[in-house]
Amino acid sequence: MGLENPKIIIVGAGIVGASIAYHLTRRGAAVTVIDGGEAAEGATARSFAWINAWSGASEPYARLRHHSLQEYRRLQHEFNGTLPLKWCGTLVWKSGPEETEQRARDQAAAGYDVRLVGPDEIARIEPNLRNPPATAAYAPGEGCAEPEETTRMLLQAAQEAGAALMHSTPVDDLVLKGNRITGVRTAGTIIGADTVVVAAGTGANALAATVGVDAPMEPSPAVLAHFRWSGPLIRAVVINPALEVRQITQDVIVAAANYIDDSEENSPEAVAVRMLSQIRAGFAGADMVQLDNVQVGWRPMPADGLPIVGFAPKMSGLYLSVMHSGITLAPAIGRFAAVEILDEVEVRMLDICRPQRFLS
Repeated sequence: MGLENPKIIIVGAGIVGASIAYHLTRRGAAVTVIDGGEAAEGATARSFAWINAWSGASEPYARLRHHSLQEYRRLQHEFNGTLPLKWCGTLVWKSGPEETEQRARDQAAAGYDVRLVGPDEIARIEPNLRNPPATAAYAPGEGCAEPEETTRMLLQAAQEAGAALMHSTPVDDLVLKGNRITGVRTAGTIIGADTVVVAAGTGANALAATVGVDAPMEPSPAVLAHFRWSGPLIRAVVINPALEVRQITQDVIVAAANYIDDSEENSPEAVAVRMLSQIRAGFAGADMVQLDNVQVGWRPMPADGLPIVGFAPKMSGLYLSVMHSGITLAPAIGRFAAVEILDEVEVRMLDICRPQRFLS
């Protein structure tokens, strides 16, 4: 942007906002992160936290997600190996073998490290898995990130580089002068900035709408349950038609499933009980796994499923960063956003993410 030490406000202290703050401060920007609650309190805290390229439905989107996995490895190096990442691989299968095989072949043809595995290799990868499928896909370079700790470490590094963090400070609206965003208003006070980054998760659309910008996004619910256990049970991230499950520590297992409806039989508690039954039935030695807690996480899901990233159209000074999954994409988005904001260079890998696609 041609300014020395530009002032940048980031609205949202989840993992995406934290990554953007980290990358901007490392390049000398004067950053203030503002959040209506606490850091990593919203969607970040209620994420299954699988970092993967598998969920990229299109080749350009899968390429962005795959690149972000490499960015995680770069961050791990910058943090001297202290980020809570686990490269445990992903074992995934769909309802039918044809769908699993086709998806794995498509990804492998695009150059990603995904291969089809049969019962013998499945047993080696996940020895406690009962009744494994005839065919699964295995992506050894995928894994998981503990989202709250990762977010706090990114924010701490940003603060050590000079960033300010304002929590419990709701942003009421954006300040627009002419066709330029010049800051934010909170509790009647205007805080000025050269650029405002909206990384506010499920609150992003409402905030952007205060200046007439459309970032269509729907909060998408998912059920997240934690289970008590002692000892190694699950090695990889296991994704199947019934649930997603992984082991966080020797004592904690986390599983996720789609939120169905608000009926009693599909309440979060009922879904968690079903997940508990699936874990006990699906893994040898899991008879004593116990349900600890269950939550509903609200994921910021853009209308077309693709991230919304880039400068807002028809005005200057407003940069949008709204997506699912922020856990997977945070390191790439943080680095790319810093390039676009500070160097005024568009990163081609973000072409599929531009807010301009929603202009009528």
